[in-house]
Amino acid sequence: MIQSTPRILIVGDGLAGALVTWELYFRGLDFVQWSDGSPAASSVAAGMFNPVSFRRILPQWDAANHQKEARKRFERIGKELDRTLWHDVPILRIFPDEAYADLWRERAQGGHEVSPFIECMAAEQMHPSIQAPHGAGIVRDAGWVDVNAFTEGSRLKWQDSDRWSQQSWSLEKGLPAGFSQVVDCRGVGAVEDLAQFGLELRRNHGEVLRIRPEADWGETTVNNVTWALPLGDGTYRVGSTYRWDTHEPVLREETPKELVTSVCRVRKSTDEPTLLEHQAGLRPSCFDRRPILGRVSSRHPYYFACTGWGTRGVSIGPTMVRWLADALVGLEMEVPDEVHPKRFTTFTEN
Repeated sequence: MIQSTPRILIVGDGLAGALVTWELYFRGLDFVQWSDGSPAASSVAAGMFNPVSFRRILPQWDAANHQKEARKRFERIGKELDRTLWHDVPILRIFPDEAYADLWRERAQGGHEVSPFIECMAAEQMHPSIQAPHGAGIVRDAGWVDVNAFTEGSRLKWQDSDRWSQQSWSLEKGLPAGFSQVVDCRGVGAVEDLAQFGLELRRNHGEVLRIRPEADWGETTVNNVTWALPLGDGTYRVGSTYRWDTHEPVLREETPKELVTSVCRVRKSTDEPTLLEHQAGLRPSCFDRRPILGRVSSRHPYYFACTGWGTRGVSIGPTMVRWLADALVGLEMEVPDEVHPKRFTTFTEN
């Protein structure tokens, strides 16, 4: 049984940790957040939300419900922080070939589970900078969350109320005095502790750029596998790479050229954009692209995980932390099966 007035320790202050703090804050629960100061994947996250998997032209996991809840939560937090966090920006998907174009058009006509999210786009409706010989489709219910503004604003708020401290934690240290539970939001920092229970948290190395093109590229995100997201100030975030063999957030020299070359293939202008920033991070992800959530160990009943969100953190995050908080305070015995650690065949509650 948890204490009647629990005091919860959240370790990690990236996207996951920040969302947990707000969930507990809105519920009137007592919490403290610790961070060891190590760089979080959230610091280089594009923060994009998109209900469609472009590779197979299928809807993402419960996309409509997750994005509806995410919008409400980030808009509410934005008001608290006096910052605009949620930005609606449609995505123009450039068709790579005729077979892909035919499948998109067929599904856009209706009757498929992805149909409500996708439309075809006439050439004359596209921004004049774009070239799309096989055509393009559009996803209107898409955009991005300003993750940096969110995490930085949250950190300042909790510092001002003495709820944030720069301290490290690991499972070896156990439950600190004065706390009832620990929520582990360390991202890849939790890899070794979770491995003790047969839970593999994978490191997905990714790099993103910020560029300024010579010509206007419009106010729609353009995706041709590589994507260019307009930030509203004439600059664009471009990404991203995915590598499973790199376990440190290193900047690869060849990445800017690879990404810029790719994103410029669908532009008529041959002018080279100006590179403003090049960043790298390690995304925590799981085998099935769903997070590790909830109580992890019967021997350490205070220990809850909240990590492995991959690239869809802003979309699924608010729902995930609601599920987690329900389990923390005993409203639910467990988190739903689709995110529970027991879905790992190697899971052991030792």
